[in-house]
Amino acid sequence: MTLYTIDQTKWFEVFPTSLREGPLGWFTELPSNSVTSFKVLETKFTTQYATSRPHRTSSMSLLNVKQEKGESLRAFMDRFSKVCMGIRNLNPEIAMHQLVSTILLGRFIESLIKWPPYNVDELRTRVTKFMQIEEHVDYHRKTLAEAFEKEREKNKGIHPPQWGPTATDTVRTEVLVSTTTPL
Repeated sequence: MTLYTIDQTKWFEVFPTSLREGPLGWFTELPSNSVTSFKVLETKFTTQYATSRPHRTSSMSLLNVKQEKGESLRAFMDRFSKVCMGIRNLNPEIAMHQLVSTILLGRFIESLIKWPPYNVDELRTRVTKFMQIEEHVDYHRKTLAEAFEKEREKNKGIHPPQWGPTATDTVRTEVLVSTTTPL
């Protein structure tokens, strides 16, 4: 429904019909006679729900997105992409530059520095390839660690042969020391 009028008393009457759930509950719980005009209602409403209003982000918000130590490339790219999607009219060159400067050192960043991408599509392709490599390596590390742990559990009761002095060797050394006379 669209209402074209400058009569604020009509706005005051129609306003509650536009509310749902939480805001409607807030409106119905207002003390009686606490709202005397649409302007007062507007002020109370904006004060109550000002923090719920989505704020616009700029390319400056990319400065806060950095890859954390131990964070996978996929997790970082998900965070970075979400921030980029929230920025209106983001220049792809700015996004590419910021991405290169916030990724931790490693083979991917070395690759980007040696062979800079020509455009965002090439960058996405290369990111995808490196994410696959990273996930493949992680999978094999976990598999190897699990196999090592199973082998360790299997050999838990078996003790390897001991090399070094035994109890009888210690007794022989003591006998030799006590039977020799100093010069």
